[in-house]
Amino acid sequence: MYDERLKNYVLARADEDAELSEQARVVILAALESSDDLSEVLGGGTTRRELVDLLTAPVDEPTEPTGAYLTEITVEGFRGIGPRVALPLKPGPGLTVVAGRNGSGKSTLAEGLELALTGTNSRWRNKPSIWSQDWRNLHAGAKSEIRVGLAEEGAGTTAIGVDWPPGDDIDVDDAKRWVQRKGKKQEDFSVLGWDSALEMYRPLMSYDELSGILEGSPSAFYDQLFKLLGLEQLTEAVARLDAEVKQLRQPAGELRKVRDALKPILESHEDPRAATALAQIRKSKPNLDIVRPLITEGTTAAVPQAWLRAERLTLPESEDIALKCGALRSAADSQRQETERSDALAADRAQLLEMGLDFHEHFGDQKCPVCGHGTLDANWAVAARAALEQEQQAAQDLTAARAATDQARSAVMAAVREVPAPPTTDPDLTTLDAARVAYDAFVKLPDGDAALADHATDTFEALRQAYANLRQQAVTLIQSRADAWQPVALDLAEWVGKAEKVAEAEPRLAVADEALKWLQKNAGVLRNERIAPLADQAKGIWAALRQESNVDLGEIRLEGQKTTRRVVLKADVDGSDTDAFGVMSQGELQALSLAIFIPRATSPASPFRFLVLDDPIQAMDPSKIDGFLQVLNRLAEHRQVIVFTHDDRLPSAIRLSRSPARIVELVRGANSVVTVMESTRPADRLLEDAFAIAADDAVPDDIKKKAVPLLCREALEVTAWDVFSSRQFVAGSSRAELEDIWNGATTTRQRVGLAVDPTNSTAIDKWLDGGSARRATMMVATKGAHAGVKDYLEAVKQARLAVDDLGRLAS
Repeated sequence: MYDERLKNYVLARADEDAELSEQARVVILAALESSDDLSEVLGGGTTRRELVDLLTAPVDEPTEPTGAYLTEITVEGFRGIGPRVALPLKPGPGLTVVAGRNGSGKSTLAEGLELALTGTNSRWRNKPSIWSQDWRNLHAGAKSEIRVGLAEEGAGTTAIGVDWPPGDDIDVDDAKRWVQRKGKKQEDFSVLGWDSALEMYRPLMSYDELSGILEGSPSAFYDQLFKLLGLEQLTEAVARLDAEVKQLRQPAGELRKVRDALKPILESHEDPRAATALAQIRKSKPNLDIVRPLITEGTTAAVPQAWLRAERLTLPESEDIALKCGALRSAADSQRQETERSDALAADRAQLLEMGLDFHEHFGDQKCPVCGHGTLDANWAVAARAALEQEQQAAQDLTAARAATDQARSAVMAAVREVPAPPTTDPDLTTLDAARVAYDAFVKLPDGDAALADHATDTFEALRQAYANLRQQAVTLIQSRADAWQPVALDLAEWVGKAEKVAEAEPRLAVADEALKWLQKNAGVLRNERIAPLADQAKGIWAALRQESNVDLGEIRLEGQKTTRRVVLKADVDGSDTDAFGVMSQGELQALSLAIFIPRATSPASPFRFLVLDDPIQAMDPSKIDGFLQVLNRLAEHRQVIVFTHDDRLPSAIRLSRSPARIVELVRGANSVVTVMESTRPADRLLEDAFAIAADDAVPDDIKKKAVPLLCREALEVTAWDVFSSRQFVAGSSRAELEDIWNGATTTRQRVGLAVDPTNSTAIDKWLDGGSARRATMMVATKGAHAGVKDYLEAVKQARLAVDDLGRLAS
């Protein structure tokens, strides 16, 4: 049931709290409304503006609901009632006591009312199915129905009905419930608007339920009071927020599990990336940008540079080296041959010829200026030019051979220089030394072109093999490290994913946690503020019920939450403070249950102007009866109070106190025929029951043998109590004193003796001798169940005479 006043209270307290964030305030109000609203507010997206406005808007304070009184309860063919029985009730405030012995049908009427109003029966709840199997009365026809008449303020007459179809295989849950209001009949019971009110302000209470208030689990009692105080909505809001907080904390919990599993792996891992990752997972706020590359980047970032250099070592192809060295040998050989063909004077001769030809061209035919014998003429010029051309060609060939040799030598030396040097040192590269030796030998070049070519050719194969071994070892080491890191990388990826979820949930968790803590803190304040008026009312009721008890009811408060929630009932015993549960008797606990139930059932917010109690005084101490009647009379000033009881002490107290209560008696006859009648003499009712059993030929003799003497004895004792108590009350005795005397008389003879003369134990003999019916009835009441009764009808007749004689002693 949604309590608008609770929302306004939360709004007011939230507005007063300057430390509460606006976002947490909206979250609290959403938790009070529904799980869907809370999910939207905490969803991480944008919350609708209209939802925020709706959540933060105060609501109008509720007005007191219109009330309803009972006008009649009618039952037919259900439980202990066969033919139709109608219990008329006067609508409006007042006390009605419906009395009847066990089995008279009063509890059936109470259960019928409960079934009509709530759709269930608390007596059968949490019990085996056998309790609800024989629900249809054996003496009824095919018809089974319940009718409840109501007088609603502002609505007039309303009827609630429960109908079962005929048939032996019909279950009690097969009933059809309906409501007829303002002449319109419908099966939708919700039109009354009482679904939540029946839970919060339940106006019906049986003896079993009354006992269960304090005898159940502490948390169940706590929950009942929470409903009464309108705090169930607060409990639901706390539960919703608690569930959200747990869900938002779940990623952190999962992250811790992954971290705890990953931590020892990283601590013992040789990969340098492990130390980097370990430093981050140890932090409460890790830098994920540092960790992500450890997962996505290749292995090159995590292996020694020596390994990478070794892996990347490249050599020219053997054929290429052989080709370059062969070219150097060939060029060197060609240069040697050209050198041999050309002498040292070739260049000077060529120069001299060029000068001679130039001289001849400028001065014509002349005597040779060098030797003086030859003539520099045209023939000489032709011969000189031919010789000059030959000299020049030889020089060119030698130059070309030298250039080719230089080029070939440069190519070989370049190939040697381009070979990368191996890493300087690394303990894991066991083939590194051999590679270093091979490299040093390869790059130590000799003088001479032929020697150079031979050296490169001879040392290259050893270098190639050494480098191949080094590369293979580096590749193996790198791959081994990659293989070892791969599962760690997967674990790190999982950790990063969960860390991202934690980071995503963190701002929402902070707000939800703030809202939850605020709501829990203020829930404690609110519940104790709201329980204070109820506690005061319960104390007032207990003060009337306690009578001569030395236990005074103290503080009532709600403590704890979740699995530790409980109701604290403090008691004051002769000035000492203690827990009520530990010092109260069963009867006192029963009275205390009433003191707690009544304020709940009579709340001004309840639409029920009636209160129905079924056998509330079963275990109540005698001294509590008068106090209970006082409570009922006070309640009856403003409520319609109906009490079903098989105990005559309450009707007797009503008669003696001249209380303006109405007493209705239920008398059960043969074939489950129940009669409703106004009565103040329970003895007549008992004897009517005895007569019905005695006259019913269908009742087996073994049942008559037990029932008739028992009913006659009860009629004799109840009359004796009326005579004895009325005399003693006039004399000024207290009810507690009379109860003690009465309970001390354990036999029917002793109790009748108290009625005849409590001061003279022999007076009973004189009274018994005063009429044959008296002694015959005493014999039936005391020994009939064992010795048997010859004539049951005659025994009931004699009992009527004896009871009348005994009753006259009161006048």
